[in-house]
Formats: sequence, structure tokens, C-alpha cells
Amino acid sequence: MSGEPRGPASGSSETARAQTPIDFAVGASVFLLTLAFVVAFTPTLFDPFTAAETASPLVSDRVAAGIAGDVLAASPAEPGVLSPACTVAFFESNESLATDAGCDGVTESPADRFGTDGDVLVVIHALGETRPSGNASSLSVRTRHGTFEDVELSRSTDEAGATGGDDVTVSRRLVSIDGTQYRLTVRVW
Repeated sequence: MSGEPRGPASGSSETARAQTPIDFAVGASVFLLTLAFVVAFTPTLFDPFTAAETASPLVSDRVAAGIAGDVLAASPAEPGVLSPACTVAFFESNESLATDAGCDGVTESPADRFGTDGDVLVVIHALGETRPSGNASSLSVRTRHGTFEDVELSRSTDEAGATGGDDVTVSRRLVSIDGTQYRLTVRVW
């Protein structure tokens, strides 16, 4: 037996290698990392195919564009330049001023006018305002139908005047009232 070669070809069990703790640790780590990746990212695979529970940015954009370009615009040729009389009639819900100024449908709720299911908050505020929901501009507006003092440029379809919860979409437009620029912010929730 002393003359026999030792090695893999001889059939000796001394050269066969068993699984080591390092091999087991590497294999288990790869398996656990793969499992964690699958569990973490599988729910997002189906997001494009599920309906969003929040208001869509398209809805808030449509409302903002409609208010700045159609409802309150002084003329269709100048969207964003707001009619002072229509602006007052919209924010004060003044039906007689709307009729006198020829502003059709400005006293209608923005949610009803644009067919949204959620609540809508429309605010006109200073350009640098960082929290527009609670800081709407308050203006004295001169129209050919009279001067309206301290018109608060905020209107909400929510009776409590809340600013919504976590599921809010926001759209903004630059507007002008009597040559002064403001920002129109629409929040839909």
C-alpha cells in the first residue's frame, strides 16, 4: 500500500471535499438577498396596471387651465389675464355680478364644472408665497360694476375649507389681475 499513488484517481476519501461553513453562508446570503429583492419590488411591478386612488395630476391641470384660460380669462386670446369682475364673482360666488359682467358659470362649483369626484381648492396668491392654501391674497378689486373691498381669493368645494390629506395633486398657473402677476394654485384631493 505504500507504493500506491494517492490522489483523486485512487478513490481515496481523504481528497473529497465536503461543504464548508463558508460555502453555506455564501449560498444562504445569495438566497436571502434574492428573496428580499423579489419581496421588495414585486408589488411595484403591477403599479402601472392599477388604478390610482389619488387624484390625477391631469385633473388638477385641467381645472387650473380651465379656470385661468376659460372661466376667469378676460378674453380667449389672452389666457391667464383674468377679468376682475369674473374673478370677484368666482371667489365671492356673486351671481348678480356674474350676470352683469357676462361671466357664464363662474358661480358654479369647480368640482361640478370640471366633473371631478374629489374636492377642489382654488387659491390666487403672491408669487413668492410658499404656503398658498392658508395665505390667499386679499385684494380690493375695481371693476366697471363697482369696487369690491377685501376679496379673499380662495374658494374650496370642501365645506370645512380643508386643504386635503396625503392624496393631493397640485397644479399652478401664472395669472395677471389688473397688470399685477399672481400665482393660481389648484389642489385636488
